[in-house]
Amino acid sequence: MGTGGTHTDRLLIDAVACERRIALIRDERLLRLWIDRGGPARFDLHLGRVSKILPEMAAAMVALDGVADGLLPFDRIDGPLHEGQWVIVQISRLGFEDKGPKLTGRIAIEGLGMILRPRETKSGGLIELPRKLKDDDRRAALLSLFKGLCGRDESITLRSLAIDSDDAALVGEFKQLRAAWAQAEAAQKSPSKPELVFKALSDADQLIERHVMDGGECIVDGVDEFVRLRGMLLARGYDDGHLVRHDASRLLFDDQDIEDDIATALQPRVEIPGGGWIAIEQTTALCAIDVNAAGSDADRDAIRRAEQVNLRAADEIVRQLKLRNIGGLVVIDPLRMAGKAARDRFEAALRDAFGPEMIGAVQFGGFTRLGLFELSRQRGGTALAELMQGSQPDPMPTLAGALNNILRSVVRDLRAGQGGRYRLCVAPDLVHALATDRHGQQILERAMGMAPEMAADETLLRGDYRLEKI
Repeated sequence: MGTGGTHTDRLLIDAVACERRIALIRDERLLRLWIDRGGPARFDLHLGRVSKILPEMAAAMVALDGVADGLLPFDRIDGPLHEGQWVIVQISRLGFEDKGPKLTGRIAIEGLGMILRPRETKSGGLIELPRKLKDDDRRAALLSLFKGLCGRDESITLRSLAIDSDDAALVGEFKQLRAAWAQAEAAQKSPSKPELVFKALSDADQLIERHVMDGGECIVDGVDEFVRLRGMLLARGYDDGHLVRHDASRLLFDDQDIEDDIATALQPRVEIPGGGWIAIEQTTALCAIDVNAAGSDADRDAIRRAEQVNLRAADEIVRQLKLRNIGGLVVIDPLRMAGKAARDRFEAALRDAFGPEMIGAVQFGGFTRLGLFELSRQRGGTALAELMQGSQPDPMPTLAGALNNILRSVVRDLRAGQGGRYRLCVAPDLVHALATDRHGQQILERAMGMAPEMAADETLLRGDYRLEKI
């Protein structure tokens, strides 16, 4: 079964450029899109140095390695803090826009099969088993195994993947997590500069690995990523029949029409299945969404038609918020509805569409006196539009976005059968970006069959390119 429970979920992974794009397809529709370009991840473990105490915020700023200074609330670490103090912290929320990451001193080192809490002085030795584990013999075996492993100040939470995992693999993973904590403690004893001491799995990696280990269908475009995932499954004793390599002449996202969905997610207007459309305008302060009935003739009665469009819009609104990774305040202007019952049905439709996100990640403010509906959604990293286009007033590709688009386009062109030797002409800043990106050069070399030749062309805009046959 895939990650969607009663739904049919598929993961499509595009790994042909320097980034990975992961599409979650549910019931044949694109539900979520992740773009993973490396960088910091939630649960990264750092040795940091307190750079500033902020009494008015009951927090401290902590300097980190390779990441903007993070905010460490006083109530997320034991003991007092002072400037210059070295602390072991973990990223609990990634930074976004001009805000740095949020930190915690309550460490939870995450693996695929378990979470290790290495300094649980109050509940040390606690072993939590997965709720879905009902087999008494397996429960007893896991408890016995980890009672022999956990120290006095350590607690462990086992995940569902641990139920069917080999005991030797679980012991190995536990030792890896414990070693990460030992490395952090060693760094704190003789600090010289902020240091990343443990690189956690990114949200994208966790999503992918849990999905494939749960037997969910996964199609991968990119040899290296396919080999990595297949090796991980076989090393843990899992079948790999649900892991499929895409080797067609067309790129995977072209073949599955995902590129069209991405293009739509960067536009303000989105058509509602069944008629009508929504307009999405995102600003620094909030996201405004307007529901329109134009093109909808579901019912000649205006009141019933308004409610029908609103209910269809509710599902599409939530889908777009997830797809575009929009967080913060959201204000929806639905079509005017007659009576509280209709408004309650609209709110219920939004609630159903958010599903599990309603537990902690989404808060409803309800209808205002002017008939607007307000909600807030927890931010989870950079919004799709900013990731793809940056924060400029006039949307244009970011440098990273342009580089990956060019790499993907060149692979697309050459995969279609355009053999021979080529010179790649791009904008001057892209020449420098490619020249200093070894991974990008390797991708071009693999696609071209030889070391790439590049040339700067000042007439080309960022994101444009030209292949010249030599």
